[in-house]
Amino acid sequence: MALAKTALFAYRRGNTSVHNLPALVKLVLLFALCIVTFYGGSPDDVPSVLSRPLIARMLTCLAISIILFFFAGCSWRSLKNLSFVLVLGAAVTIFRTLGIPGEPTDIQKEYIISVLPGVFLNLNGCAAGILYTVRFFITTFTAQTVFETTSSLEIKSAVETVQNAAAHIVPPLKKWNPALVISLAINFIPQIFDTWNSVHTAARARSNTGKKNLVQTMRITYQELQSLLSCLLFKAETTRKAILNRDIK
Repeated sequence: MALAKTALFAYRRGNTSVHNLPALVKLVLLFALCIVTFYGGSPDDVPSVLSRPLIARMLTCLAISIILFFFAGCSWRSLKNLSFVLVLGAAVTIFRTLGIPGEPTDIQKEYIISVLPGVFLNLNGCAAGILYTVRFFITTFTAQTVFETTSSLEIKSAVETVQNAAAHIVPPLKKWNPALVISLAINFIPQIFDTWNSVHTAARARSNTGKKNLVQTMRITYQELQSLLSCLLFKAETTRKAILNRDIK
């Protein structure tokens, strides 16, 4: 019997140096790296994308992500969970490369190749799409390592630590308890991918293993998405009731 596929962002028990880091430190590092990675907006021309400061910043962020990955003892097989990043990035890059420019500037004209009448290859769009893919991969790669080494309880405790500190300045925060909502929202992310894995595996087990045409594939995917939404709504409602019951007690 095949082993179940590990969901993206699913927690993995361990005793590595990254596991032992305080959850708050890991969350702050994740948010800081995301900000640094996407800082400066979205350059839309080749010279800006290939600028030395931007490349140096991307390489630094990627190096930090790789170091965390190794010190967390993560398996290379977990990178398969990030394949959707490359698929989405490729789609964005192709879409932007095949864009039809209006009135290109002098800088843009240098990086636009005419293929057919009215159809162009926009190298500026291609560069911007590749940059988007790199940024998306770095942040998702880092998030995978952080969530794989941080339990839901640790995340909740870390957010509550911030809330308790902020409550000294804004006392009503204790009553509003935004930490609970934030931690639940963060912890719900792995459940989405875990539920999708379960739904997709069940659908494959019930469907014929023969080759399917595009219409059949789209119909099955649509049914899987419906099942995913139903399961997520059920889990969200169950969690809400559990919180209400706990508050009543």
